[in-house]
Amino acid sequence: MSGTEGRRRPGRAPLGVGLALVLAVPAVVALLVLASPRWYPTFEMAQTELHVRDVASSHPPLVGLGGRIGTVERPGSHPGPISFWALWPLYQLFGGSAWALAAASMSLHLIAAAVALWIAHRRGGSPLALGMAALLAVLAHAYGMGRLIEPWNPYLPVLWWVVFLLAVWSVLDGDLPMLVVATFAGSFCAQTHIPYAGLVGGLAALAVAGATWSAYRRRTEPAERRRAVRCAIVAAALGVVLWAPPLVQQLSGAEGNLSIIRDHFSRPPEPPIGLRRAADVVLGHLDVRDLARARSTAEGPVAAGVLLVVAWGGSALAAARLRRRDLNRLNVVIAVALLLAVVVVSRIFGSVWDYLVLWVWGVAALMLLSLGQVVAALAGPRLTTTGYRPRASALGAMALFAVLGLFTTLLTLDAADAEPPAPKLSTLMARVVPPTVDALEGGSVPGGGRSGRYLVTWQDPVDIGAPGYGLLNELERRGFRVGVPRLFRAAVAPHRVLRPDEATAEVHVAVGVDISIWRGRPGAEEVAYADLRTPAEQREERRLRTGIILGLKQAERTDLLPLLDANLFQLATSPRLPPGLRLAVAEMGRLSQPTAVFVAPAGRA
Repeated sequence: MSGTEGRRRPGRAPLGVGLALVLAVPAVVALLVLASPRWYPTFEMAQTELHVRDVASSHPPLVGLGGRIGTVERPGSHPGPISFWALWPLYQLFGGSAWALAAASMSLHLIAAAVALWIAHRRGGSPLALGMAALLAVLAHAYGMGRLIEPWNPYLPVLWWVVFLLAVWSVLDGDLPMLVVATFAGSFCAQTHIPYAGLVGGLAALAVAGATWSAYRRRTEPAERRRAVRCAIVAAALGVVLWAPPLVQQLSGAEGNLSIIRDHFSRPPEPPIGLRRAADVVLGHLDVRDLARARSTAEGPVAAGVLLVVAWGGSALAAARLRRRDLNRLNVVIAVALLLAVVVVSRIFGSVWDYLVLWVWGVAALMLLSLGQVVAALAGPRLTTTGYRPRASALGAMALFAVLGLFTTLLTLDAADAEPPAPKLSTLMARVVPPTVDALEGGSVPGGGRSGRYLVTWQDPVDIGAPGYGLLNELERRGFRVGVPRLFRAAVAPHRVLRPDEATAEVHVAVGVDISIWRGRPGAEEVAYADLRTPAEQREERRLRTGIILGLKQAERTDLLPLLDANLFQLATSPRLPPGLRLAVAEMGRLSQPTAVFVAPAGRA
């Protein structure tokens, strides 16, 4: 590559199309496998589908998915609804079903991959596009088909983050139309999952500075000046459109979500992990061996990450000595991204879940891309002198095709065994949804059949209400008028809040010991029941429960006993839980619990 700024690189576009089609093969296989049996979304997948259906309604989503933001009294959501709006046309195109939601999620990843290939082609023609395709195959295999088909907000941006990094590099390299791409990709990431907000904000400032400097340098060229102004206006207009919904919600709602986010992170409920631990977390995720092995851990060894940083740093110095402006600018993007990564991760409080830092792999991919280009640049003159350059180029292309083929094949094998998100919960819903629908339609229970208004409630100690959200989603899909208590307004949108005195009946999902409570409740009728546990699992559950109760009593932590039946997840993550019991609680959480659905006269919630 030369230092010519902003100029589209030569290369054959059909190669890029072919590379995109190769990357799409595992997705097609996975979606065919997932077509049957029917998937029932639960928990955040059900919440996502509810919000996606709202896009074309009288209550379009203005904020993102509800998250661990704010308080119970003042719950918050991720910054913006762009993921719902982006999913909606694809969701409708594929038929508006649960399967269509998975297909829409997978399609967004494929679109991101295609855009990344297009940008790479602009920067370096077919060779760089091929290198990018190989890295995308490695990344996709590392993330796994399970994450790519799951429309969960931490997973949706993982490849759009790569697009954003490439677009920022392009802007710094003088390709100003990429400012528009950076605006969309950055907004998609920052709105969909809050950890991206700081990353995108810092790199967006870098992109604006780069675009401004580029326009200033060309101020004496009228055509270039007009082109820069057009790009800036289009990018700014797009940014206004994309960020209008959360701004409207902030200014018009009684509970401004952006204010809740600001208050939550300026006064976190727990101390953040700090810069030292954050650096270790980032370095742990820069282990390229984990990319090859598709292994993600919240915190791992840092040696391999340090090695990658050192190797990349050396290649950056070599690129500077070679006066490769394009690579220097790419390395500036990488350096800023790494610094921002440590700062952003340092603000994490509580458990450092792996989904909070999956985006680090995208930075690692660009580090490998930069390294490869520097090696090629260093070897190029010598190979030209000795006459081996054509052969070396052919061997390099073959190696990249081999990497692309290997990891695409591995991902395709993964896709052949694809399961829907939370398959056990989906099976549970398949057992309880049809009889519940039949009971409500038949009019044999309180509520008034199709003309009724149903308040959906739940008590779930294991899966944080996942079956309750799933039932709410399925009843709404079938045309029932349903709502939830105000407590869950951030999760399913305020317009679904239903007061008990507005409902004609209550539909309650009882899990575990709550079933016996509801069986004794006057007027409640049990309409569905399912227990997926094997006899061996039932015995194991009783053994674990007995051991946990005894352990809590011996540790004088009987204050935690109510959580065993009320909220096992909260118990598992409580800092007061004795360390020796964590494994037993986690094992108990992996076992399903019997689930029943009751319909009762309204007014008791």
